[in-house]
Amino acid sequence: MKKPSHKKAIGLNQYKKAIGIDVCNGFVNVVSLERNFGKVSIVGHSRIAIKESAGGNGVENLKSIASAVKKSGLASYIRHSDAGMCLSLSPELLQILNLPDSSPDSAMRFIHDEIKQYAVLPLKNIKMDYCALRAAGSSEQKRVLVGASPAEPLGTITKEFEKDYLDVRLIEPAVVALIRACYNKVIKPARQSNVMLVLLRDDNMSLCVFSSQKFDFLRTKKFDFDISNSTDHVGAIAEQIDSVIQFYELERVSDQKNWPIFIACSPDSSKAKEIAQQLKGHLHRQNIEISAIDASHIDIIVEDETNSDFSPVAAGVAMKLLDVNDSGININLLPDEIYEIRKSRNQMFVMANIAAVILLLVLMYITFLLDKSTSITRKINREKQSISNIDMSQLLLARADVNDKTQQVVGDIDALKTIFKKETWHNWASVMAQLCTIAPPTIQIQNLQARDSLTVQIEGMAINYNSINDFINRLTACKIVSSAQLADTKQNTQYGNGLIDYSIVCSLAK
Repeated sequence: MKKPSHKKAIGLNQYKKAIGIDVCNGFVNVVSLERNFGKVSIVGHSRIAIKESAGGNGVENLKSIASAVKKSGLASYIRHSDAGMCLSLSPELLQILNLPDSSPDSAMRFIHDEIKQYAVLPLKNIKMDYCALRAAGSSEQKRVLVGASPAEPLGTITKEFEKDYLDVRLIEPAVVALIRACYNKVIKPARQSNVMLVLLRDDNMSLCVFSSQKFDFLRTKKFDFDISNSTDHVGAIAEQIDSVIQFYELERVSDQKNWPIFIACSPDSSKAKEIAQQLKGHLHRQNIEISAIDASHIDIIVEDETNSDFSPVAAGVAMKLLDVNDSGININLLPDEIYEIRKSRNQMFVMANIAAVILLLVLMYITFLLDKSTSITRKINREKQSISNIDMSQLLLARADVNDKTQQVVGDIDALKTIFKKETWHNWASVMAQLCTIAPPTIQIQNLQARDSLTVQIEGMAINYNSINDFINRLTACKIVSSAQLADTKQNTQYGNGLIDYSIVCSLAK
């Protein structure tokens, strides 16, 4: 898709705000940014302590995160606020893959097969996203950055934030947000050199290398201790950095004279300076330059000095919502369920607005008829009091016609009231999600059609009749379905191979 020009983008979006949230073990960093005429500035930031286990996947822990963001005061607006979030979940996958075939279908199959090999991820209910990476040097091989995580906790915390009028539009890995935050001032100026970014976040270390502005290398390492909050484990950090530099010197035959290395820490960004200073004593190399990432490395205007010590990860995820994404790296792990719920909600709002417009037009029509009737009545009374050659029978017929139309409109209003009173509403997004969840893997659903408010017809293909019977049994056992009956089956003529077309009629529970 072609990006709009700078002038057009400013004209359409001169002023916009966004909230960035970085959830770590024990703390939540919140940053509020605003974009005004193309310039991004920080409104405020906050770091709130939470329970030590709040980074886990439990519902109560996720609720405590939403409560902490509310306490920050940065998201307390009358209207809904857009937010982006980095949430540490276990297990989580972030990996660079080399594609053997660049065609979309082959790429998707290859990525799904690779994710299945990541044994710690659940077999079902996974949210996965990927983006293409620009190849380093003259390489023509297609490379992608893939992210995956369990979908259920992501959906739960998004719903918790919506209760506080905070709409989460983006959930991404923390290192992706850090890359976006410092891309313009750290990575982009290094046109012909290597740049290393190191993110220390709780007990995780993410190390990435950009070669000539292109994302070339990624390593994620999980430790048994909090590596971001103490200088006691600087040796473990130095060992990982040194091994990557050796890899480039031996395997990539790198001829770079200097290695600029930038360190960032979460949740306490101030620890980065102390760790960077300690690393200089552990890495006995002449060709490295170690710096801690601070406000000067991020393309954000800081007018108040008290706002300079903000989280670069939280700022990076908020910058994506403000259309600041020069890095071109996009990973969004927001569950598909949330998209369906919001789509259904928007459709319901449209229906409510249409009903309101119809009711307004009816009321206006009634008012018009009443005014017309009153006008005619007054005219008849005036004619009765004066001698006139006007035919009184015509006036009486006109009045009778108006009275008939008024009675007809009153009847239409009563019918509308009866319809709205008897209407039964279902959360169709939830119904479709549950029907798709219980479908066996040997069944393909091709069409879902609501005959009325309580009847749904499901059509699709199956590999055999046993699969169809299994699907019917699962539907019958589902809480939202009161009964399921097979309406029709026949051999599929399009694909062959013994595939069977089926049609099932389900009655939904009231």
